[in-house]
Amino acid sequence: MPKTPTRRFALQAGLAAALVPVGHQAAAQTRPVTKVLDFTTSADMAKAEQEGALLFYTHDGEAGAAAAMDAFSADFPKIKASYVRAQTGALYSKILAERSAGRFDVDVIQFSDVGTAIDFDKRGAFETYNSPQAAFYESEFLSDPAGHYFCSGMTFAGIAYNTDKVKAEDAPKTWKDLLDPRWANVTSTKQSTSGMQFVEWYELRKLYGDDYWKAFSKQKPHGFDSRAQLFDRLAKGDDKICALAEWAAYVLYHDRKAPIAFVAPEDGLPATALATGMVSKAPHPEAARLFIDWLMSLRGQAVYQQHPDLLYGSVRKDAPPMPGGVRLRDFKLLVPSDMQDFLGVRKKFNADWNAMLGLL
Repeated sequence: MPKTPTRRFALQAGLAAALVPVGHQAAAQTRPVTKVLDFTTSADMAKAEQEGALLFYTHDGEAGAAAAMDAFSADFPKIKASYVRAQTGALYSKILAERSAGRFDVDVIQFSDVGTAIDFDKRGAFETYNSPQAAFYESEFLSDPAGHYFCSGMTFAGIAYNTDKVKAEDAPKTWKDLLDPRWANVTSTKQSTSGMQFVEWYELRKLYGDDYWKAFSKQKPHGFDSRAQLFDRLAKGDDKICALAEWAAYVLYHDRKAPIAFVAPEDGLPATALATGMVSKAPHPEAARLFIDWLMSLRGQAVYQQHPDLLYGSVRKDAPPMPGGVRLRDFKLLVPSDMQDFLGVRKKFNADWNAMLGLL
């Protein structure tokens, strides 16, 4: 199932820099570094515990967001961690509206696509924090300039089908197989607010042109907010095919013995790097720094990579394999590399996708 990988990750913060990867190193750390639990941090622990709270904005589903907060709170019980979750598009609109109104409630934010993080960074909305954990990440997985955000994990998607409803020999093997009329009205996708859905649209449009998605629209796909909804429907047979089947969700449902099979098309699997950073004017800045360090550490990455409601591939240099023994490099991943072009077609994607789903 795994394929030969392509390494085309771009986390550079400036649009011009994003066109050609620029190597960089984290700026010299000026804050004292201390060890807590089994990782180092530059957060002031006494102040973080005095702040006593952390608010995390994330694109993750309820279960995944809660799992991350529960794990952090278990390690630091004096800090009450909470979250707000929504798909990246909706989450971005929410925080921009809040900041425009003079509200600064959030401490750390995570987007499901780097393009959104770049746009947020252009607004000066990330706080610069050079974590001591950055030394464990290649420069391509850190923002440029360093310290604004980092890749907290990778998610990628193929095709999935219900094995009770679809025979293996009939199941789609390639992305173009999704255009077979037999999959009309029985295929699911995410809505346009999903960063992962935007990446799939962008990458397959590059491979096959606009005509691919025009043909796909004739399948009258069903659009949903979260991967849990997609796989719940697939497991029950409400849909036979999932056209945005994230590997993490597949692993979770496979472990639950759901009648679902995963297909990794040879052309590659659309993938997106999660981008996480401390927000400027954070109300709990030391707790925010501690959370960033925790999440970048092996301890936090283990939660992201192993918890069944998360299961993101870690890009940390010393990360162990994902559940099942596979690594990100075992798959051919399709990740946007030209950020200027990627960001430039977001409005077109929103309009086309919403029209396809009948949401205009």
